[in-house]
Amino acid sequence: MATSRNYKAEYERRIANAAKRGLSRSQARGHARANEKPVRAKPAKSDTRLERALRQMRKHGSQATAAREAGVSPERLRRFLRENALANRKGREWTFTDNRLREMASFTDGRAVQLRLRGFEPSSLNGEYLEAVERFLATNDYSFIEPFVGKSVRDAKGKRHVFETAPNELYRLTSGDEPFEQIYRFVN
Repeated sequence: MATSRNYKAEYERRIANAAKRGLSRSQARGHARANEKPVRAKPAKSDTRLERALRQMRKHGSQATAAREAGVSPERLRRFLRENALANRKGREWTFTDNRLREMASFTDGRAVQLRLRGFEPSSLNGEYLEAVERFLATNDYSFIEPFVGKSVRDAKGKRHVFETAPNELYRLTSGDEPFEQIYRFVN
């Protein structure tokens, strides 16, 4: 036969143990206030809606508007920003400190490479470059590529990668005609 639990005693024991550890009553209950550290910190996991909200926030500057448009609660967005150190508020303005590592494809030095870029700005620039390459390949209009002549991005290790802007090289890199040795690598 199952024994009944004494919830009141369990609650009092949890509050007393938390007080011994120097935690507040709200932390002991499992619902830490905004300025308090949670007892069991579960970082807010990134998902497409939170990323969309972050993108909207960069555009509009309003956290509430961004959260509403992305379909997440402002509290969840605020926690995501705080726990991942993506933005800070100074007065009425948001400053974005997104320093996450992103892995992206790019074209540099006559070859296709996978780059590990740190932060939003280099990743955004690389994304704009890749979009311009797609438009160039679809229309054969070099004016899409011209703004990227001589521009580059730095990877996470600090190495500079200059964007490939030679039309023939871009056609070669995207055609799929790879040398035999590149497709089939011998393994000993």
